[in-house]
Amino acid sequence: MTDKINFKIFKPFGSTLAKATLPLDLIKDFKEDLQKIRQDKQKQKDHDWGKRLVGHVAEEYLITPEVMLKWKRQFFDPIIASYTNAHYKEDKIKSILINSAWYVVSKPNDYNPAHRHTEYSKSKNYHLSCVGYLQIPKSMIPTDNAKQHNDFSGNTEFLEGSEGMFTDVNYRIMPNEMERTWILFPNNLTHVVYPFNSSDKNDERISFSFNATINFEESIN
Repeated sequence: MTDKINFKIFKPFGSTLAKATLPLDLIKDFKEDLQKIRQDKQKQKDHDWGKRLVGHVAEEYLITPEVMLKWKRQFFDPIIASYTNAHYKEDKIKSILINSAWYVVSKPNDYNPAHRHTEYSKSKNYHLSCVGYLQIPKSMIPTDNAKQHNDFSGNTEFLEGSEGMFTDVNYRIMPNEMERTWILFPNNLTHVVYPFNSSDKNDERISFSFNATINFEESIN
């Protein structure tokens, strides 16, 4: 991919987020990879990642490493580097490591409770996470008893801090904004994915996420 990557860095509250539009070729590669996994029982077993995640969703599979590596280099790394450099202007990035990357296949009434992508140990320390939307159901409708003036059906919501007169504490991505959207965020930022409804019980919303660690060059004083 030789096209310029357009993205924006913004602060809806204390934490900084980045937002970009996913390339069509990336979506094609990821969806083809997912299809191959789902069509092969052994691959389903090998790629199953649901046991490591909190989502109440139909299916969660690890992205094939070769597919992830291709788009890490072409699309994700430049954005992650720019995001990081905006915060650490004096430090030089040594490497960007993708710790894990997975697909999420959600059906009507599936949801992801409020959670963070944190795992701190001597060997693991994630810094950034993301969500990208590969497929949004066309027949998505509000959940039962949803209020028209405040409908959270199918939304992804990021939450931080305490609400006050001069303080924003949430940022929502609504279903009509999701198609091809990719959001990068700090791994410890709380977020929740609300259930959606549909006239077709087999409808699927397909997204992906990954965790990343930034390694810096050692300073020589």
